[in-house]
Amino acid sequence: MDEVIFLEVLEGDGVHARHRLERFPVTVGRGYSNDVILDDPKVSPVHLRIERTEEGGLVVRDLGSRNGTFRLEPWARLAEMVLVQDARVMVGDTVLRFRGRGYAVPEALEAEAPVGPRQRLFERPRTFLAALGAAMLASLLASYLTSYDKPDWGELLFSMLLPTALTLAWAGGWSIASRIARRQFHFRAHGAIGSLVLLGFIGIPGFLMILSFTLAWDSTHPLLGLSLYLMLVGWGLFWHLRYVTRWESRRLGAMVTAIVLGFGTLVQAQELLGNEEFSTALQFPRSMLPASFRLVPASSMDEFFQEADELQKQVDELAKEK
Repeated sequence: MDEVIFLEVLEGDGVHARHRLERFPVTVGRGYSNDVILDDPKVSPVHLRIERTEEGGLVVRDLGSRNGTFRLEPWARLAEMVLVQDARVMVGDTVLRFRGRGYAVPEALEAEAPVGPRQRLFERPRTFLAALGAAMLASLLASYLTSYDKPDWGELLFSMLLPTALTLAWAGGWSIASRIARRQFHFRAHGAIGSLVLLGFIGIPGFLMILSFTLAWDSTHPLLGLSLYLMLVGWGLFWHLRYVTRWESRRLGAMVTAIVLGFGTLVQAQELLGNEEFSTALQFPRSMLPASFRLVPASSMDEFFQEADELQKQVDELAKEK
């Protein structure tokens, strides 16, 4: 090791803190008398010491700590260990790595935006409130339009409070992940993203219903609906992870795409294998739409009975199989 070494406190794949060590011996522990203080309840007040040997090398010695000091590769408890480049030890729940000042770092990555930093739309104060308000109103409207009974104001109020609670809980979970990974909560950004995703989930069924009515589809094409949901989930997951990870956009986009496609394949696995079960549920729109929305004429009565005959044949075939 060089005369000057650096003690790195690791956190996941990243470095939480670096300490420049020039004079030895150096003590490491939780107590305030140490040269390097670790905020880990499983680390002893004075846990280990780094000192120079008569030959000029550096060794790390455990000072009789309660939970011990461990070498990572290969895993073993140690009393002392000679330090080499990239040596790692574990004390409590904390991993320490040692590097010399001559360690060569990789070249800097090319920045995606060479201009000055700008605030994203999700980070603006009004975006979260506007998106959450839109999701609440969309949920209220959807609940009102799909109900044939007299308005139940308690149910309508619940339809507005439910998306609020879901969004706040969702944003809170992602914010904790951001705090752990990036040292910032980004609650406002996660809240805006979650609200827009929820707004999409509320709006997609209505959009598909209008599209089906306008084009005179007998039923909404399931692949179209699934594609819209997967794109919405992929968009939300991508931007949530942008505030959690430090991955570049292309790598993150490839990972999110693989996850979404895999999830979509699992959802459609039963239909893709041809094992779709017969359903007795009637699929019909629960909202009345104006006739002016029609772009394609509806099916005639003869076509209706012809389709009913085909359905009767399918039912008879299923009855014979059973």
